[in-house]
Amino acid sequence: MEAVSSQKTQTLTQPGLVKFVKSAYRVHISWRACAYELSYWTDEGLEKENLLQEVMDFLLSYNYFIAVDQGWSNWDLEISRGIWSKIQVKVCTENHGGNKRLLRLRCALRMSQFATMAMLAYFVYTVVAILLGMQEVALITFLFAVLNASVIFYQNFCLGRTLYHVLEIVAKKLHLLPIHGNSTKPVVRSALTVITEQ
Repeated sequence: MEAVSSQKTQTLTQPGLVKFVKSAYRVHISWRACAYELSYWTDEGLEKENLLQEVMDFLLSYNYFIAVDQGWSNWDLEISRGIWSKIQVKVCTENHGGNKRLLRLRCALRMSQFATMAMLAYFVYTVVAILLGMQEVALITFLFAVLNASVIFYQNFCLGRTLYHVLEIVAKKLHLLPIHGNSTKPVVRSALTVITEQ
């Protein structure tokens, strides 16, 4: 995945000028955890802080809200845009000796606190309406809940897709080698050979 433009002077952090192209890789998706995982190899001794800082710099230029873990959470970054969805990013670094590193990322899609409260309110209001015999009100509330859930699902999907593209752009900028299960790039196979020889 890379940013492309007709202008050679374009930088990745210029809002409105980045166009995503189709990736050659398939992402490992954990449907149960509502998350996807990526791995990147580097021989330059880059740590997870380098990757996270580049991701933050990129997204802040697009007005995304980013919370950084203060040591109490099971994620490193929590990224959101809008009121319905957020994504939690966790990065682990494997040291393979010298400057060789394998960075493993897990990006988990989550509903925002506001979205969770809204869905809970829909549920409670629907149950109360049924108990009071207001079937029409219960039906309308249920339909609103389904519509809102669809919006939340769509925004989660868009946020997850956007972050995937951003990670690919940042990885290319940092010269990180993507290691995905179904890669069609021979350079990835050579990196896997390097790792298995450790």
